[in-house]
This record gives sequence, structure tokens and C-alpha cells, in this order.
Amino acid sequence: MAELKLNVTPKQFKTILVGVDESEQGYNALANAIHQAREDDSKLIIASILEMGDLSAISALHLDVIKEKRVEIEKNLNKYKAYAEEQGVKQVETVFDDSVKAGEALVENIAPEVNADLIVVGAHSREGFWGSIGSQAAYIARNAKISVLVVQD
Repeated sequence: MAELKLNVTPKQFKTILVGVDESEQGYNALANAIHQAREDDSKLIIASILEMGDLSAISALHLDVIKEKRVEIEKNLNKYKAYAEEQGVKQVETVFDDSVKAGEALVENIAPEVNADLIVVGAHSREGFWGSIGSQAAYIARNAKISVLVVQD
């Protein structure tokens, strides 16, 4: 049996990317990302994704519906940024994107662009194979090339 080496220095993250949506899980992810950013004096990137798959086929065809949703998401990103700054995070940026799948956008596009070394997301409970972890959180955990924190509550 190998000897346990417990004298390990925890990683200090430089750029934390948090995916936030309009859910309790998303807010929990934001709170945990803010905590970690303060702890490590990291840059915090707050991202929201307009998932085109979440819109009904009829809504997706109406440009006004998409514009309204974009405006709502951008307002919320500004609120999240202000909140993070109030909580003591010194460097906060926001990113808005649209994609069919939020997990793919975070892992494949946004994380490399912002040079993130940690992704924080909420675990959206859904029924099915993954049970207590949602499909997007599962995708991120399986496919990210960097550390991932999946927040349950």
C-alpha cells in the first residue's frame, strides 16, 4: 500500500468561472464562487447562457422574445457583478453567450477564452440516469480540462 502524503498545498485559483441561471442552484453556485474568489483573491467571471433549447419553437422564431430574454439576462449579470463586488471580490467580469447547451458553451468556449482554472456550477436535480446531478453539470464535470465544483445546495 502506498504511503499517504497529506502535506499537500491546496491549489490557489487565479480565474474562477461561475455559470449562473435563474435558479436556487445557480445562486448557490454564485455564492460559492464568490467565497472561493475572496479566499484566493481570484478574478471572478460570472457567465449566463441563453439556452436556445429552453425556448419553445414558437418563441425562438420571434426575435422580440429573444431580445427580451437577452435584456433580462444582462440586467441580472449586472446585479450578480454588483453583489460580488459588495461581497469583497476585487476583480469581477461578466460574460453573456447563447448556445444550445450551456455546459458546452462554458467548457468549450468561455473557460478557454477567459483562461479559467475553476468552473463552478449548480447541480440541477432531474430525474433519469444522473439522478441528483443535471445533464449540463454532468457534462461539465466529465469534459472540463480544469477543476470543477458542482454545488448541490
